[in-house]
Amino acid sequence: MGKLDVNLTQVDSENWTYHSSTAALGIATMFVGSDAVTDTAKLQLLDGIIRPTFYERIRKRNDTDKSERVFYHWDKNLAQSEYRDRKLEVNLNELITDKFTLQLLIMANINNIPEKMTLPVISKAKLKDYQIVNLGAVKLKTIYGERDTILIQRIKGDSSYRIWADPALHGLPLQIERIKEGKTEYIIKIEDSSLHKASEKITTQSMNHLQPSYFQPK
Repeated sequence: MGKLDVNLTQVDSENWTYHSSTAALGIATMFVGSDAVTDTAKLQLLDGIIRPTFYERIRKRNDTDKSERVFYHWDKNLAQSEYRDRKLEVNLNELITDKFTLQLLIMANINNIPEKMTLPVISKAKLKDYQIVNLGAVKLKTIYGERDTILIQRIKGDSSYRIWADPALHGLPLQIERIKEGKTEYIIKIEDSSLHKASEKITTQSMNHLQPSYFQPK
C-alpha cells in the first residue's frame, strides 16, 4: 500500500528538524497521489520552549502543485502561510500551530491532553479549528507485543485521524487510522522506531523540552 518514514533530528543545541516522507503504492495513490509527499518542520528553542519556525509540505499530483508553507515570526507574533494562490497572515499565539507540527505536540504532551479541546491550526493557508479528543487508555497489538496506548482523535469537519500513542515511548504513534465521512480510508501501522531503543537519546531529550504545558487549560 505504501510507506511512511518520520524523523526528528537535533541539528544543534537550539534547533530541530521534523521530517516525513510518504510514498504510496497501488490503491493508496488515490489518497496521496503517485508522487512522494514530504513534510518538513523547523523548530527552535525560544525563551525555553521549542517552537515551530517553518513548515513546508511538498505535494505534486499529476500536473497540480498542492504544496504549502507556513512561516512563524515569533518576534512579531505573526504567522504567514501560502498555498497555491492563497495567502494567509494571522496573529500568533502559543496555541496556533500547523497540522504537521501538531502531531509532534500530541506526542510530547500525551499525558497532558484533556478529554476534549479545540486548537487553531494553519492548513492550506487557512486557520481552521481542530477538535482534539482524548478517548482514554486502549490496549493495542503491535510488532512490540501488546502495548498500553492512549487513543487520540483529531477531528476537522467530516474527516479525522485516530492515533494510538504509546505514553511509555514519548507518545509514539503505534497506529494511525484515517476516517472520512465515517468510513476508514486507510490504516498505518508502525514497523520500526528508534524510540523503542533504549540508546536513543537525542529524540528523548528534545521531546522532554517540547512545550510540556501546551495542552494545559488556559
